[in-house]
Amino acid sequence: MSESRAGCYVDTCVLVSLFHNDSGYPAAEAWLMQVKDRDLWISHWVLLEFASATALRQRRGELDTSRIEALQEALEHFRTERLGMVEPRGDDFLLARSWVQEHSKSGLRAADALHLAVAHRHELTLVSADRTLVTAAQRLQTRAELVGVG
Repeated sequence: MSESRAGCYVDTCVLVSLFHNDSGYPAAEAWLMQVKDRDLWISHWVLLEFASATALRQRRGELDTSRIEALQEALEHFRTERLGMVEPRGDDFLLARSWVQEHSKSGLRAADALHLAVAHRHELTLVSADRTLVTAAQRLQTRAELVGVG
């Protein structure tokens, strides 16, 4: 990963589609192939949300223990091989809170606002399949790309 941190901050939903092979998989895979030369970044917050999405599918009976272990191993391998890490700071939480408060009608959720604040601070393009999040990013003058619309 380059020191300048130019590149993309990958939202959790993109990774969930890639690794859970859900309906967003074709678009997420196509996007990943298009950005093979760009630096990709996530935070531990993304890893926590991925674990939460996986646990939800386990509770629903959609995944068994062996599949969960395989998903975790595959994500960790991808993380070490392809993803850089950036972390939320206190100021990111404060900025996210202000955006949620000031734009309450936009549908921007707290967790997504935090992703957005991290991407904004690092001047990364936020990449998501969540239209509400991408629209909010653009309104808040943060570069964003919507995966799955073409």
